[in-house]
Amino acid sequence: MLYKEEITAPVNTPADIALGRPTYAAPVRLRVFPGLVTRVWVGFPKGCYGLAHLQVWHWGWPVWPWTPQQSFHWNDYMYTFDDRYPMTTEPYEFVLRAWSYDDFYQHTITFMCLIEPSPPMKEISALEMVLMNRRLMYEHMKMPVEG
Repeated sequence: MLYKEEITAPVNTPADIALGRPTYAAPVRLRVFPGLVTRVWVGFPKGCYGLAHLQVWHWGWPVWPWTPQQSFHWNDYMYTFDDRYPMTTEPYEFVLRAWSYDDFYQHTITFMCLIEPSPPMKEISALEMVLMNRRLMYEHMKMPVEG
């Protein structure tokens, strides 16, 4: 199933500009069904010039890109890549986080992902197994997870 969500990176405020930081949008939650994410798209419209940024989080951890210090940003470009990210435990949602350094315009960033039904266990890689076990551990311990 193909899922799509848009998030608007706001205009950078004078207060944030004075402090040298971006202005953050309110996080947007994209609810999905369980399965395996096999393809991801992140699109930036013409005019962003690398000033609007996006991260995709799940279970309080960055999923795309993989580290909190990185983000997608570009101008008139659609990132497209294959992945095998398992969505096997609740909450079945991604959290989109966007921000902008643009002090004139807001920018709407598009996120899409293709989720297929989960494959049989023998087809799941070691990394995917570690990710699933981490999520199950958090769920079992009922640890609060930001995301």
